[in-house]
Amino acid sequence: MSYKLERQGSHLTVCVAGKLDAKTSPVLRDAMSSELEGVSAVTFDLAGLEYVSSAGLRVLLAAYKLTMKRDGTMRVVNAGENVMSILDTSGFADLFGME
Repeated sequence: MSYKLERQGSHLTVCVAGKLDAKTSPVLRDAMSSELEGVSAVTFDLAGLEYVSSAGLRVLLAAYKLTMKRDGTMRVVNAGENVMSILDTSGFADLFGME
């Protein structure tokens, strides 16, 4: 997995590529933890993400809960067919703002 975090004011964009699973999700979670301070809007760009496991979904859910707690927004963009299928099956596609 690789990732890139871009912060502009209170908006954080998280670009994720590869596989977000039990092995890699703690790396992303830890990298995001300091960047989420003061953030009220998060965009996950999943254009390069090939696979997401339940551990990866927990990272997305934690970001969602944090932004909702701050009356913010979270959206997921550019999810490929495989990842979108997982988000649909898990019910997360209905929870997150999908584009």
